[in-house]
Amino acid sequence: MDIVAVHRIPGRQGQPRPVIIKFWSLDCKLPIIKKRKDFKQNKGIRLVEDVTKMNTELINKLSRHQEIDSAWYFNGSVYGKTKSGQRIKFDICDEIDEKIRI
Repeated sequence: MDIVAVHRIPGRQGQPRPVIIKFWSLDCKLPIIKKRKDFKQNKGIRLVEDVTKMNTELINKLSRHQEIDSAWYFNGSVYGKTKSGQRIKFDICDEIDEKIRI
């Protein structure tokens, strides 16, 4: 079985409660995450990865950086795309300016 556990969590009042699904392995989760655009077309279904507070802060910091065009989380890592089009994988310990210059 690919799914290990399913839990409902508190949500906004008057709306359906969100569900957290824990998969057996990354190999089980990735095909579903890659098809999340298909799920978006079904009303009320939205798939997001659970991102730690530190990674969320890193994404926000990258989004505010003048040299970064976009930032996102995928498969356990944070990525940023520079204004010149270069995609860079970032870690929470990285110095953003130094990483962009490399």
